[in-house]
Amino acid sequence: MKVFFASRALFIYGLLLVVLSLSYAIYLQFFKSIEPCSLCVFQRLAYVVYALVVVVALIHHPERWGLRVYAFITLLPLSLGLLLSVRQAWIQSLPADHVPGCGPGLNFLLQEFAVSKVVRVVWAGSSDCAIVTWRFLNLSMAVWSALLFCVLILLSLIVLLRRLHPVNENVKLT
Repeated sequence: MKVFFASRALFIYGLLLVVLSLSYAIYLQFFKSIEPCSLCVFQRLAYVVYALVVVVALIHHPERWGLRVYAFITLLPLSLGLLLSVRQAWIQSLPADHVPGCGPGLNFLLQEFAVSKVVRVVWAGSSDCAIVTWRFLNLSMAVWSALLFCVLILLSLIVLLRRLHPVNENVKLT
């Protein structure tokens, strides 16, 4: 049972959740023709950054304090992703007359403007961000994304704040 809740196992669970989530998002985009808005793209980027940090942590195979450092590093992309997904859910809850107007596409923004301007425009949202094209259990994809970010933050906080014993972390999976 100790292995099931070991810090490395928690990183693996988070990585699996992200891979499944991104795989489903890509499936919806390319096979169901649901195009992501700019806030969705930035949320995907936060998932990818988290996954890369976790993969590096798993390859590095650090000891107790190293695991905490990696867990702390994952909190930045996860917090930003949570902020973006909550912002999108809020935009989706606005009445139609309060939804931001149409804006240029993300590709155009990245080609024509500095990153700081792109971030401001994306944060403001657009009418694309307000469209709910998919629901599960009556929750939009933005809300599900926020819930996933919360789960991942919880996993990282468990790794960061737990009392790490060398015996628990060095158990072999045989």
